[in-house]
Amino acid sequence: MGMEDILVPKERRDAVVFIGVDRGENVEFVKVYAVSEEVAARTLEEFFNAKGLFPSDFFLVDKGVESLKGKGAITTRSETGLSAKLSRLGLRLLSNGVLYTEGLESVYQLTLVSERLLGEFQESEKAKRSELTKLKLLTLGESTLVENLRDADITAYLPEGVKFLREPPVERVAELLAAGETVVVETKDAGRYERLGFSIFIRIPPLSPEEFAEAVSEELGFRVDPGIFERLPPHKRGYYSAKAIARLAKKLRVRTGREWEELLRLAVRIHLGEV
Repeated sequence: MGMEDILVPKERRDAVVFIGVDRGENVEFVKVYAVSEEVAARTLEEFFNAKGLFPSDFFLVDKGVESLKGKGAITTRSETGLSAKLSRLGLRLLSNGVLYTEGLESVYQLTLVSERLLGEFQESEKAKRSELTKLKLLTLGESTLVENLRDADITAYLPEGVKFLREPPVERVAELLAAGETVVVETKDAGRYERLGFSIFIRIPPLSPEEFAEAVSEELGFRVDPGIFERLPPHKRGYYSAKAIARLAKKLRVRTGREWEELLRLAVRIHLGEV
Protein backbone atom coordinates (compact mmCIF):
# COMPACT_ATOMS: atom_id res chain seq x y z
CA MET A 1 0.00 0.00 0.00
CA GLY A 2 1.16 3.53 -0.71
CA MET A 3 1.06 6.42 1.74
CA GLU A 4 -2.11 7.87 0.20
CA ASP A 5 -3.67 4.53 -0.71
CA ILE A 6 -3.81 3.31 2.87
CA LEU A 7 -6.08 6.20 3.90
CA VAL A 8 -8.57 5.72 1.06
CA PRO A 9 -11.62 3.56 1.90
CA LYS A 10 -11.72 0.74 -0.65
CA GLU A 11 -12.03 -3.00 -1.15
CA ARG A 12 -8.91 -4.79 0.07
CA ARG A 13 -7.41 -8.27 -0.07
CA ASP A 14 -4.39 -7.98 2.25
CA ALA A 15 -5.22 -5.81 5.27
CA VAL A 16 -7.71 -3.32 6.71
CA VAL A 17 -7.25 -0.71 9.43
CA PHE A 18 -9.89 0.24 11.99
CA ILE A 19 -9.48 3.33 14.16
CA GLY A 20 -11.37 4.94 17.03
CA VAL A 21 -11.40 8.74 16.95
CA ASP A 22 -12.68 11.24 19.48
CA ARG A 23 -14.71 14.37 18.77
CA GLY A 24 -11.56 16.21 17.80
CA GLU A 25 -10.72 13.47 15.26
CA ASN A 26 -7.74 12.36 17.37
CA VAL A 27 -6.84 8.69 16.88
CA GLU A 28 -7.08 6.88 20.23
CA PHE A 29 -7.48 3.29 19.05
CA VAL A 30 -6.03 1.28 16.15
CA LYS A 31 -6.78 -2.27 15.04
CA VAL A 32 -5.27 -3.95 11.99
CA TYR A 33 -6.61 -7.13 10.41
CA ALA A 34 -4.29 -8.74 7.87
CA VAL A 35 -3.64 -12.00 6.04
CA SER A 36 -0.39 -12.51 7.99
CA GLU A 37 1.67 -11.10 10.86
CA GLU A 38 4.16 -9.61 8.41
CA VAL A 39 1.47 -7.83 6.43
CA ALA A 40 -0.15 -6.56 9.64
CA ALA A 41 3.12 -5.03 10.88
CA ARG A 42 3.84 -3.43 7.50
CA THR A 43 0.31 -2.04 7.22
CA LEU A 44 0.50 -0.54 10.70
CA GLU A 45 3.79 1.19 9.89
CA GLU A 46 2.38 2.58 6.64
CA PHE A 47 -0.73 3.81 8.42
CA PHE A 48 1.25 5.62 11.12
CA ASN A 49 3.43 7.28 8.47
CA ALA A 50 0.45 8.34 6.37
CA LYS A 51 -1.40 9.83 9.36
CA GLY A 52 1.70 11.46 10.82
CA LEU A 53 1.36 9.47 14.04
CA PHE A 54 4.23 8.37 16.28
CA PRO A 55 4.35 4.65 17.21
CA SER A 56 5.78 5.60 20.61
CA ASP A 57 2.45 7.31 21.42
CA PHE A 58 0.60 3.99 21.23
CA PHE A 59 0.72 0.79 23.25
CA LEU A 60 0.19 -2.70 21.88
CA VAL A 61 -2.51 -4.36 24.01
CA ASP A 62 -3.36 -7.40 21.91
CA LYS A 63 -2.04 -9.38 18.97
CA GLY A 64 -2.43 -12.79 17.38
CA VAL A 65 -4.50 -15.01 15.14
CA GLU A 66 -8.27 -14.48 15.15
CA SER A 67 -10.80 -16.91 13.70
CA LEU A 68 -13.06 -15.58 10.97
CA LYS A 69 -15.97 -17.79 12.04
CA GLY A 70 -17.59 -17.79 8.61
CA LYS A 71 -17.12 -14.07 7.90
CA GLY A 72 -16.92 -13.36 4.20
CA ALA A 73 -15.53 -9.89 4.84
CA ILE A 74 -14.37 -7.66 7.69
CA THR A 75 -16.16 -4.31 7.67
CA THR A 76 -17.44 -1.73 10.14
CA ARG A 77 -20.79 -3.55 9.92
CA SER A 78 -19.24 -6.87 10.89
CA GLU A 79 -17.50 -5.22 13.86
CA THR A 80 -20.64 -4.09 15.69
CA GLY A 81 -19.28 -5.24 19.05
CA LEU A 82 -16.11 -3.21 18.62
CA SER A 83 -18.14 -0.21 17.47
CA ALA A 84 -20.33 -0.41 20.59
CA LYS A 85 -17.31 -0.66 22.93
CA LEU A 86 -15.63 2.33 21.33
CA SER A 87 -18.87 4.30 21.43
CA ARG A 88 -19.05 3.81 25.19
CA LEU A 89 -15.56 5.31 25.38
CA GLY A 90 -16.66 8.33 23.38
CA LEU A 91 -14.95 7.13 20.18
CA ARG A 92 -16.26 6.69 16.64
CA LEU A 93 -15.23 3.65 14.60
CA LEU A 94 -13.77 4.31 11.14
CA SER A 95 -11.92 2.11 8.64
CA ASN A 96 -10.02 2.30 5.38
CA GLY A 97 -12.36 -0.09 3.63
CA VAL A 98 -13.40 -3.73 3.46
CA LEU A 99 -11.14 -6.76 3.80
CA TYR A 100 -12.44 -9.70 1.76
CA THR A 101 -11.45 -13.01 3.35
CA GLU A 102 -12.62 -15.73 0.96
CA GLY A 103 -10.52 -18.86 1.39
CA LEU A 104 -9.13 -17.76 4.77
CA GLU A 105 -9.92 -19.43 8.09
CA SER A 106 -8.23 -16.78 10.19
CA VAL A 107 -6.54 -13.39 10.10
CA TYR A 108 -3.75 -11.81 12.15
CA GLN A 109 -4.67 -8.79 14.23
CA LEU A 110 -2.81 -6.03 16.08
CA THR A 111 -4.62 -3.80 18.59
CA LEU A 112 -3.12 -0.59 19.95
CA VAL A 113 -4.41 2.20 22.19
CA SER A 114 -3.20 5.70 22.95
CA GLU A 115 -1.55 6.61 26.24
CA ARG A 116 -4.71 8.47 27.30
CA LEU A 117 -6.98 5.50 26.60
CA LEU A 118 -4.57 3.10 28.30
CA GLY A 119 -4.64 5.33 31.36
CA GLU A 120 -8.43 5.11 31.46
CA PHE A 121 -8.28 1.33 31.24
CA GLN A 122 -5.69 1.11 34.01
CA GLU A 123 -7.66 3.37 36.37
CA SER A 124 -10.77 1.28 35.78
CA GLU A 125 -8.90 -1.97 36.47
CA LYS A 126 -7.28 -0.48 39.58
CA ALA A 127 -10.68 0.44 40.99
CA LYS A 128 -12.02 -3.05 40.23
CA ARG A 129 -9.03 -4.70 41.96
CA SER A 130 -9.48 -2.50 45.03
CA GLU A 131 -13.15 -3.43 45.27
CA LEU A 132 -12.33 -7.12 44.80
CA THR A 133 -9.72 -7.04 47.61
CA LYS A 134 -12.29 -5.59 50.02
CA LEU A 135 -14.97 -8.12 49.12
CA LYS A 136 -12.59 -11.03 49.70
CA LEU A 137 -12.70 -10.11 53.41
CA LEU A 138 -16.19 -11.62 53.43
CA THR A 139 -14.68 -15.08 52.92
CA LEU A 140 -13.22 -14.90 56.46
CA GLY A 141 -16.66 -15.82 57.79
CA GLU A 142 -16.85 -13.03 60.37
CA SER A 143 -19.85 -10.80 61.08
CA THR A 144 -19.46 -7.95 58.64
CA LEU A 145 -21.11 -4.60 57.97
CA VAL A 146 -20.98 -3.65 54.29
CA GLU A 147 -21.77 -0.08 53.30
CA ASN A 148 -22.41 -0.71 49.61
CA LEU A 149 -22.96 2.62 47.89
CA ARG A 150 -22.40 1.35 44.34
CA ASP A 151 -24.72 -1.69 44.52
CA ALA A 152 -21.88 -4.11 43.83
CA ASP A 153 -22.96 -7.77 43.92
CA ILE A 154 -21.35 -9.22 47.05
CA THR A 155 -23.24 -12.51 47.23
CA ALA A 156 -20.54 -14.52 45.42
CA TYR A 157 -18.15 -13.86 48.33
CA LEU A 158 -20.45 -15.01 51.13
CA PRO A 159 -19.31 -18.25 52.82
CA GLU A 160 -21.79 -20.91 53.82
CA GLY A 161 -23.51 -20.56 57.14
CA VAL A 162 -23.71 -16.75 57.31
CA LYS A 163 -26.98 -14.84 57.44
CA PHE A 164 -27.10 -12.17 54.71
CA LEU A 165 -29.48 -9.26 55.32
CA ARG A 166 -30.14 -6.08 53.32
CA GLU A 167 -31.17 -3.02 55.36
CA PRO A 168 -32.61 -5.12 58.24
CA PRO A 169 -34.06 -3.62 61.45
CA VAL A 170 -31.27 -2.84 63.91
CA GLU A 171 -33.02 -4.83 66.63
CA ARG A 172 -33.08 -7.96 64.44
CA VAL A 173 -29.33 -7.75 63.82
CA ALA A 174 -28.64 -7.22 67.52
CA GLU A 175 -30.64 -10.36 68.36
CA LEU A 176 -28.75 -12.49 65.83
CA LEU A 177 -25.35 -11.27 67.01
CA ALA A 178 -26.29 -11.84 70.63
CA ALA A 179 -27.29 -15.40 69.71
CA GLY A 180 -23.83 -16.02 68.25
CA GLU A 181 -24.91 -15.96 64.61
CA THR A 182 -22.52 -14.82 61.88
CA VAL A 183 -24.24 -11.95 60.11
CA VAL A 184 -23.42 -9.95 56.97
CA VAL A 185 -25.46 -6.76 56.72
CA GLU A 186 -25.56 -4.75 53.49
CA THR A 187 -26.64 -1.13 53.80
CA LYS A 188 -26.32 2.35 52.38
CA ASP A 189 -26.36 3.87 55.88
CA ALA A 190 -23.65 2.28 58.01
CA GLY A 191 -24.33 4.67 60.88
CA ARG A 192 -27.50 2.75 61.77
CA TYR A 193 -25.52 -0.35 62.72
CA GLU A 194 -22.12 0.92 63.92
CA ARG A 195 -22.91 0.51 67.63
CA LEU A 196 -23.49 -3.23 67.15
CA GLY A 197 -19.76 -3.97 66.98
CA PHE A 198 -19.19 -5.91 63.77
CA SER A 199 -15.84 -7.66 63.41
CA ILE A 200 -15.32 -6.25 59.89
CA PHE A 201 -16.50 -3.05 58.23
CA ILE A 202 -16.30 -2.77 54.43
CA ARG A 203 -17.11 0.48 52.64
CA ILE A 204 -17.68 0.32 48.89
CA PRO A 205 -17.78 3.94 47.66
CA PRO A 206 -20.37 5.23 45.19
CA LEU A 207 -19.65 5.40 41.49
CA SER A 208 -18.08 8.66 40.35
CA PRO A 209 -20.10 10.64 37.76
CA GLU A 210 -17.72 9.23 35.13
CA GLU A 211 -18.19 5.64 36.32
CA PHE A 212 -21.94 6.17 36.59
CA ALA A 213 -22.02 7.50 33.02
CA GLU A 214 -20.09 4.41 31.88
CA ALA A 215 -22.66 2.16 33.57
CA VAL A 216 -25.54 4.00 31.88
CA SER A 217 -23.64 3.85 28.58
CA GLU A 218 -23.40 0.07 28.96
CA GLU A 219 -27.18 -0.09 29.23
CA LEU A 220 -27.88 2.26 26.31
CA GLY A 221 -25.10 1.15 23.96
CA PHE A 222 -23.59 4.60 23.43
CA ARG A 223 -21.49 7.12 25.32
CA VAL A 224 -23.31 9.62 27.55
CA ASP A 225 -22.02 12.82 29.16
CA PRO A 226 -20.94 12.33 32.81
CA GLY A 227 -22.06 15.90 33.53
CA ILE A 228 -25.67 14.74 33.39
CA PHE A 229 -25.18 12.81 36.64
CA GLU A 230 -23.09 15.24 38.70
CA ARG A 231 -26.10 16.26 40.82
CA LEU A 232 -26.91 12.72 41.89
CA PRO A 233 -26.21 12.28 45.64
CA PRO A 234 -23.74 9.52 46.61
CA HIS A 235 -26.43 7.07 47.73
CA LYS A 236 -28.00 7.30 44.26
CA ARG A 237 -24.78 6.65 42.32
CA GLY A 238 -24.98 2.85 42.21
CA TYR A 239 -25.55 0.25 39.52
CA TYR A 240 -29.26 -0.12 40.37
CA SER A 241 -29.83 3.58 39.80
CA ALA A 242 -27.83 3.49 36.55
CA LYS A 243 -30.06 0.72 35.21
CA ALA A 244 -33.21 2.46 36.42
CA ILE A 245 -32.30 5.78 34.77
CA ALA A 246 -31.40 4.02 31.51
CA ARG A 247 -34.76 2.18 31.53
CA LEU A 248 -36.63 5.41 32.16
CA ALA A 249 -34.79 7.18 29.34
CA LYS A 250 -35.59 4.36 26.90
CA LYS A 251 -39.30 4.50 27.73
CA LEU A 252 -39.36 8.29 27.49
CA ARG A 253 -37.60 8.05 24.12
CA VAL A 254 -40.32 5.76 22.77
CA ARG A 255 -43.05 8.01 24.12
CA THR A 256 -41.62 11.43 23.19
CA GLY A 257 -38.87 10.94 20.60
CA ARG A 258 -36.81 13.70 22.23
CA GLU A 259 -33.00 13.93 22.30
CA TRP A 260 -31.21 11.47 24.58
CA GLU A 261 -29.46 14.09 26.73
CA GLU A 262 -32.74 15.85 27.49
CA LEU A 263 -34.39 12.52 28.33
CA LEU A 264 -31.52 11.42 30.59
CA ARG A 265 -31.71 14.68 32.53
CA LEU A 266 -35.46 14.19 32.89
CA ALA A 267 -34.92 10.57 33.98
CA VAL A 268 -32.52 11.80 36.69
CA ARG A 269 -35.15 14.23 37.98
CA ILE A 270 -37.80 11.50 38.01
CA HIS A 271 -35.42 9.13 39.81
CA LEU A 272 -34.79 11.79 42.46
CA GLY A 273 -38.53 12.42 42.92
CA GLU A 274 -38.39 15.96 41.55
CA VAL A 275 -41.14 15.50 38.96
